[in-house]
Amino acid sequence: MSKDFTQKRKEAEALYAQKKWGQAEQLFAEVMAQNESAGLPADGDIIHDHAVCVFQQGRTKEALQAFDRAVALEPDHAYRYASRAWIRAAMKDVDGAIADYKKALELDPEDAITLNNLGLLEEQYGMRKSAQEKFRRADTLMGILKDAGVDPPQASEPETVPEVTQETEAPSTLWREMTTVLTDARQRKAFWTFVKRGFRS
Repeated sequence: MSKDFTQKRKEAEALYAQKKWGQAEQLFAEVMAQNESAGLPADGDIIHDHAVCVFQQGRTKEALQAFDRAVALEPDHAYRYASRAWIRAAMKDVDGAIADYKKALELDPEDAITLNNLGLLEEQYGMRKSAQEKFRRADTLMGILKDAGVDPPQASEPETVPEVTQETEAPSTLWREMTTVLTDARQRKAFWTFVKRGFRS
């Protein structure tokens, strides 16, 4: 991998972290093109981050197509389904979002963020008992974190948030109200691995 490729990717990631979506999108597109021209395998993380940039600029259908590609590329990666579920919820495709969150949980049953977000959508459909179970499981994990004095990774609030109309009583905790899953995939994976190992590196 060339120095130029690595540097350009780092620059794109820095712009992404600063929420400079247009500039980050352009650099990620250049990185993907360079990757393809070199005959290297597609990189799911780059596709994901590029798709987030596209979504944040209001091009939801194009973003969804990119997330479809990321899922096809890594069908056993739970985070790919969770990310696409968030996009589908933003596009009012609640059935599709629920299906993707369920698939994500099949692959990673202990992902508290996915449990929380699926619970929010189930509440919207009046599936209160199932939603409450999802919230309970997510809160249990959060309680473990609190007792251990560990803070969860901070989600970067997107500028466009999926609208979820609550048919039932609104969630009582801030944790349940956090519907973002488009955080840094590597940071999130490392954090939950740390949790599942009993807070050991």
